[in-house]
Amino acid sequence: MRKIAFNDGWTCRHAGDSGKGKPVTIPHDAMLDEKRTQESLGGINVGWFEGFDYVYEKEFSVPQEYEDFRVVFEFEGVYRNAEVYLNGKRAGFRPYGYTNFYVEANEFLHFGMKNQIQVIAHNADQPNSRWYSGAGIYRPVSLYILPKKHIAVNGVKISTVKICPAVIDVKVETSAPGELELEIFEGESPVSGQEPIVKAKQSADGTLQMQLEIPNAKLWSTESPFLYTCRVRFEADEIEEVFGIRKIEWSAENGFLMNGNRVILRGACIHHDNGVTGTAEFAHTAEFRVRKLKEAGYNAIRSSHYPMSRRLLEACDKFGMYVMDEFSDVWTTTKVDFDYGTHMAEWWEHDITNLVKKDYNHPCVIMYSIGNEIPETGNKFDTQWGKKLADKLRSLDDSRYVTNSLNLMLSIMDRLGSSVL
Repeated sequence: MRKIAFNDGWTCRHAGDSGKGKPVTIPHDAMLDEKRTQESLGGINVGWFEGFDYVYEKEFSVPQEYEDFRVVFEFEGVYRNAEVYLNGKRAGFRPYGYTNFYVEANEFLHFGMKNQIQVIAHNADQPNSRWYSGAGIYRPVSLYILPKKHIAVNGVKISTVKICPAVIDVKVETSAPGELELEIFEGESPVSGQEPIVKAKQSADGTLQMQLEIPNAKLWSTESPFLYTCRVRFEADEIEEVFGIRKIEWSAENGFLMNGNRVILRGACIHHDNGVTGTAEFAHTAEFRVRKLKEAGYNAIRSSHYPMSRRLLEACDKFGMYVMDEFSDVWTTTKVDFDYGTHMAEWWEHDITNLVKKDYNHPCVIMYSIGNEIPETGNKFDTQWGKKLADKLRSLDDSRYVTNSLNLMLSIMDRLGSSVL
């Protein structure tokens, strides 16, 4: 599997403008280039910036030999209602501005020729957020080149079974049955005494699941964020996944336990922007935020109020920060006119699935939140949404806990008379 950064050589312009846009490098926050004005329909929520729709374009070559491969684009975050066109044909769409999503490209590409990709980010409909949203392709874009027989994207899932002795569960999904080789690394060196493990027996759908004991394992925690690497080879394909070995538990007597030790969570809620530099997400900005929070005494953060970026998750793994990753600020009831509530009922399963696939191997993630201050939690009919969301999360990942960030006043707001208000 080749994962190629696809961030250079783009242009960006307002939708409706003629000619070429200005050159930009992804990640890019288009809203930062707009005027602040009292006429801004987003108002104070977005810092009085004006809202527009944006067109991103890029020309790129596709080698002829890629015709024998599966070509997939990953967009880690486009705000919002993203439309993806390849050579003039609509290849993908994703309303949620905070989720990563994938576009299967083969049927749209011209192999051995120049190609054009166009991404339209719709941000003119305002208000669509209760905070500074940014706009455009504000998280990285990647291109996956997969051989016909390949490991699935997000197809290596690693979880801790126990810590004394340390045993991990490794599940690998491939495009077809075949021979797999697994190797665990501590830094650059194979784990002591651990030979590459070859397994040829897989289920008919190409899935292998096995448990491995890691001798003298170093555990991951906020005080000692030790990371391992799992290398998987399948036919001509190879992938590496970083993971940590740790055991999370909750109990009525002791609360949260990490590796058997009681931990008091000293947490903060953070949004996805980097202050005055906007929402464009880079590894160094994510690491700076996590380091500063740890220096201030925090050991946990909650992503308010949407899935966390890959860069921030990697920084939390590296520096040791516990994470509550949150699905959304809304379900089916909107909080502002054009937010995710207008699309959630149709897209929630796609977005929760990508949230879990992105988070699964990150030891920093200790729990998921299915929502923030959701009004539907106060009535019998709409509370069923909470069960559906939680059940879906648990079906995809039963190794973590699920919570909901409730506001009791909002839950009963529709039953409060005007005289009470």
